[in-house]
Amino acid sequence: MRENYKPKFIFILVVFLGAIYISLPSLGVFPYVEDVDRNGILTTEDFRNYHRQRLSSDAAFMQKYDADKSGGLSDSEWNTAFTAENARLGLESDPRGIRNLFYEKTVNLGLDLQGGIDLVYEVVPPAELTDSSQRNALLRKTIEVLKNRIDMLKITEPVVQRYDETHIRVQLAGNFDESQVKAIMGQTDLLKFQELVDEKASPVQFGADGQNPAYEIVRGVQPVGKDGQPTGEPSWYLLKREVPLTGEHIDSAFVRFSEMGRPEIGLRFDGDGAGVFGNLTRGMVGRRLAIVLGGEVYMAPNIEEPITSGECTIKGSFDVNYVRGIVDVLKAGSLPAKLVLAHENRVGPSLGKDSVERGLTSGRIGMGLVFVIMLLWYRGAGIVSCITLGMNMILLLSVLVGLNATLTLPGIAGLVLTVGMAVDANVLIFERIKEEIILGKSTLAAIDAGFDKAMSAIVDSNLTTVLTCLILFNFGSGPLQGFAVTLIIGIMTSMFTAIFVTRVLMGIFYSRTEASKLSI
Repeated sequence: MRENYKPKFIFILVVFLGAIYISLPSLGVFPYVEDVDRNGILTTEDFRNYHRQRLSSDAAFMQKYDADKSGGLSDSEWNTAFTAENARLGLESDPRGIRNLFYEKTVNLGLDLQGGIDLVYEVVPPAELTDSSQRNALLRKTIEVLKNRIDMLKITEPVVQRYDETHIRVQLAGNFDESQVKAIMGQTDLLKFQELVDEKASPVQFGADGQNPAYEIVRGVQPVGKDGQPTGEPSWYLLKREVPLTGEHIDSAFVRFSEMGRPEIGLRFDGDGAGVFGNLTRGMVGRRLAIVLGGEVYMAPNIEEPITSGECTIKGSFDVNYVRGIVDVLKAGSLPAKLVLAHENRVGPSLGKDSVERGLTSGRIGMGLVFVIMLLWYRGAGIVSCITLGMNMILLLSVLVGLNATLTLPGIAGLVLTVGMAVDANVLIFERIKEEIILGKSTLAAIDAGFDKAMSAIVDSNLTTVLTCLILFNFGSGPLQGFAVTLIIGIMTSMFTAIFVTRVLMGIFYSRTEASKLSI
């Protein structure tokens, strides 16, 4: 009696369609639109930026609108082109088409593929630590605060981990304002209140006062208009270096809205902080108090009367999500230790892009060669093998996306090696089937026997590889761990496709034909 392969085939089809649903956006099928304002959603402003970058490489478009022949579109040139071509080209439309029908996430690219910075900070405790438990607690708290601060910046998949007994490693991939990141991470106190001495349009205008060790120069926040676009240049502030009040004394932070509906940061000080703030404002009536947040001056209001309520509001051109992020950071408190940048390594986006292209090219070449060899050597069975190899790669990518794993350059090496591991199982199976045919068995009997007898060898070889990968993951560093994780997942998916899927596909084909000879 012939086996009913229909339920198994339906199961394979469901798994494959699910894998396509998850992995297709990561295969570069749809255009990539950058979230320029990092508000977590894609808006018409992001779509306009995409079309601007796309059309900047269009020779005919640039010939028409690049008036100064600089090779790029200035803001005024782009505005002219946008007004003239928006109706015809749809410069505010979503270029991704049916992208929203598929899984929202894509595979995360690591620092070596996406570009970014790799920072190692030395953790300097405020006092001498007597035992390792205190040091461990200090590192844990510092890592927790750093993660909360980085989350505020909307940087995807940051890596913040212990480097050794006295250092913390921070890896941030993607495009972001490095100066802002370093200011937020390095500030022991994210929020500071300092007395304002002077305000200028440029730091050089402070002259000799700018060299005074009792003062420090701090840049103001970038002013923006109602449309969220930068307007003009930020001011520079000369502040007294002494910090009478920090975010350490904040009892609670919350989001509040002005009468105009604009989000603001509300602060409530604890008992000590309220007293310090009251005395500070009492002694500064008629002078300006700078509110420094993340290394930038957000406000410098004139103190008209003492503020003894213990509450304060920080106003600015904030996005509501940014305000919520700031509030979360302030709630997390100040860093428990001083951070000193000990090492910095920067990977440019062009280098990361080049690594991706080289990795993908090597993967395509490797898979192409495997396909050719399998087709030439195993003919009909080779076609089945190629189908399952392609399915294996899609399934592997979908698992990486589903697990929110980060793909690194060593991870791409693991993907390429997975192809070899998967085809190795097929080779063992097909050679076993050949032996059974030589012994005179029928096609279906030879297929069943070939799979059964090759199983032990396949399991043994893959099991030893998994154990090796577990050792690499346990004792290796980040790149080795990425390689190990990718290869382990690849082995699991290749076992499914090489053993289960290949057997079902071959069983379906040869159970429905009267072929007396197996094409292998």
